[in-house]
Amino acid sequence: MRTGVRALGHVFGLRFNHDQVFEAVIAFGYPTLQREFDKLARLPQGRRLLETKPDLMARLGDDDYLATLPPGSLGAAYRDFLRQHRLDAGVLDARDVIEPVIERNGWDPDFGYMIKRGTVLHDMFHVLGGYGPDLGGEIGNLGLHHGQLGKCRTTAIFGFIACAVVRGGSWRRKREFWRQAVARGRAAQNLMAAPYEELLDRPLAEVRAALGIAASESAHPAGHFFTRWQLPTGTASAPFDPWDYQTAAVGAARH
Repeated sequence: MRTGVRALGHVFGLRFNHDQVFEAVIAFGYPTLQREFDKLARLPQGRRLLETKPDLMARLGDDDYLATLPPGSLGAAYRDFLRQHRLDAGVLDARDVIEPVIERNGWDPDFGYMIKRGTVLHDMFHVLGGYGPDLGGEIGNLGLHHGQLGKCRTTAIFGFIACAVVRGGSWRRKREFWRQAVARGRAAQNLMAAPYEELLDRPLAEVRAALGIAASESAHPAGHFFTRWQLPTGTASAPFDPWDYQTAAVGAARH
C-alpha cells in the first residue's frame, strides 16, 4: 500500500509525508496489510524477523557502512541508487511519520515493525528489480509489489492509473511491462521476509537468484520501460537517467 501511494506521489508530483495521510492509507489498505502480516508470521524466517526485530533503518541509513561493502553487492547497488538519484533511505519517513501513527493507534509491535520495515524497503525493491526511480521504474516496482501481494485491488488500481497517466510509451507497452513485473513478483519468494541485513554484502545477482527474482533479461525481454517524462508540478527538477547498476558494475570491473 505504501508503495502504491509513493508511486502515485511521483506520478502526480505530490509529497505523501504527512501522518494523517499515511494513517488514512493504512486504514484503506488494512485488510491487505493484515493478510501480509499473517503470511509473514507463518514463515520461519518471518517469525525470526518479528522476534529479533533487526534495525534495517540503521543499516540502510548509514552511508559510511554502505560505502565499505564490496562493489557489485546488494548494499553497494542500494547506495548507488540513492546517491545517483538524490534519495534518502526512507528513515525520516519511518521515524517521523510512521512511528507516531503506530503509537497513536496502539498497534501490535510486530505489525508496526512490519509497516516500518516495508516502508524502508521501497527503494530496496527498486534495486532488487533493477527498476529506476523514473516513472517507468515506479510502474515496474509497483507491479513487483502487486505480484507479491496477490489479489490486491488497491495496487491493481494504482497500477492502472500509473499506466494511464505516465507518458513516454504506448498503453500496450506500459501494461505489458506491468504484467511482466507482476509475474516476476508472483514467482519470487516472500521478499518481506528476507534477512536483508545478512544479504547486503552479497553479490546482487546472487541475492536475486536466492530470492527467486528472475533476471531482468528474462522477466522483461523488451527491456525496462523508461521515461524521462515528468508531470508538470511548477518546480524545476532534472529528469532521472536510466539506472542499471549491474551492467555498469560489470563494465567498471573490466577497466
